[in-house]
Amino acid sequence: MQKAEPQYAGGILIFGWLLIASSVIQIYQLIAQIPWYAELHSYLSAEWIVLRYAFSWFLRIVGILIGAGLLASKEIARKAILALSWFAILTIYWKNPLASEKLQCAYMQRQFGNPLAEFGIRDAASFVAPYVTAFLCVEHVIFYGIVIYYFTRPAVRRHFR
Repeated sequence: MQKAEPQYAGGILIFGWLLIASSVIQIYQLIAQIPWYAELHSYLSAEWIVLRYAFSWFLRIVGILIGAGLLASKEIARKAILALSWFAILTIYWKNPLASEKLQCAYMQRQFGNPLAEFGIRDAASFVAPYVTAFLCVEHVIFYGIVIYYFTRPAVRRHFR
């Protein structure tokens, strides 16, 4: 009795739809939160904020195209998601810089107060931001590592041939 080859279409569908959905949600956020985006990256010059914003749009459009290509089982989409994953890993700190996380943590502290004050920590944002940055970087590397692992599996590669 010959073993049936595992079906990888389910994982491909999940990654394809996840990429499309997350790109659409992030496009909505880029449109709805332009002032917040500028404030979050206010440590950059105006030119770099505009460049980063335009690049964010580019990545979201590419995400939708790659997701659609994965759903259509296109080999170029498999290669593109691998390239995008490696790019994300290699530029991880640019995606989650400490300066940006400090601004976001400070915003959260203004909204919700300082829960660490009872422990003698007056500036929770400066205390927490490095941990948030490290966590986000590790989380992204793990996620994109999983993507790279999955889309380089021999059976998944065969699915796209």
